Amino acid sequence: MNYQPIIVIGMHRSGTTLLSRILEELGIFMGARKDSNNEATFFLKFNKFIFEQAGACWDNPYNYRYTDEDFKEFMANLACRYLSSVRRIEFLGFKKFFKYKSVENIDFPWGWKDPRNSFTLDIWLKIFPNAKIIHIYRNPIDVAESLRKRSLNAKKNFNWNLKSEIKYKILKYELGYGFSWRVLDIKEGVNLWAEYIENIVKLQQLLKLNIFHIKYEDLLEDHVKAIKGIIDFVELKDENIDLKYIDINANRKFAFLENHELVEFYRELKNSTKSDLLKKLGYFNIV
Repeated sequence: MNYQPIIVIGMHRSGTTLLSRILEELGIFMGARKDSNNEATFFLKFNKFIFEQAGACWDNPYNYRYTDEDFKEFMANLACRYLSSVRRIEFLGFKKFFKYKSVENIDFPWGWKDPRNSFTLDIWLKIFPNAKIIHIYRNPIDVAESLRKRSLNAKKNFNWNLKSEIKYKILKYELGYGFSWRVLDIKEGVNLWAEYIENIVKLQQLLKLNIFHIKYEDLLEDHVKAIKGIIDFVELKDENIDLKYIDINANRKFAFLENHELVEFYRELKNSTKSDLLKKLGYFNIV
């Protein structure tokens, strides 16, 4: 029996890393080699390749919307070859590499996480039509502020020298990942959040997808209930899983409320074109 993957989607800084680690705690294989954001580098590299061919990137996915069905079919065909190439060792690890001639042939629960899946999902579904899709979302202020802080830190610590150049050539997917000029502006961070959310909504409606949606704040408030929902959705057996001992930091729920300027920005957002999206996601009456 070949298992269809669990594909994690959602905006950057929305809890996708936390969700991915929870899935691993539940016994789901999320890749042998992962980066600091718990993203399987095997799938991360191919998603970045898709974006590059579309003239898009993680913080400016706009051009991807202009890709047509021919492009997506071509990318799906390339992805099939990629899944059975020797590069699969990066995802499967040394032992599994010899057992499975393609990632498509995996016969145990597995999946991967990458926020770019929020756009490339329709390509992956051509290969894995019965994949389980989990979407985690978070309020836009905390997302935008987290993006801004990460980029400020990356900008401050960035030092280009011979050592970093060599590292870049070897590990292109890692170097400079956290930096973005766009999200240094918190308003643009919110705009980017909306782009990801709106594309997920569009894909769900267009492809009539059964997506399991998780609100990040609900996960923090009652992780046992939220994780039970995940277990039911992905059809896992939970007899030996002690959910109470999965470590969750509940302090990150609506962290922006501690900052007066961010609260004022939130109030402005309620009177903007984003108000309908805030209402749809249950973020309109936080304060």
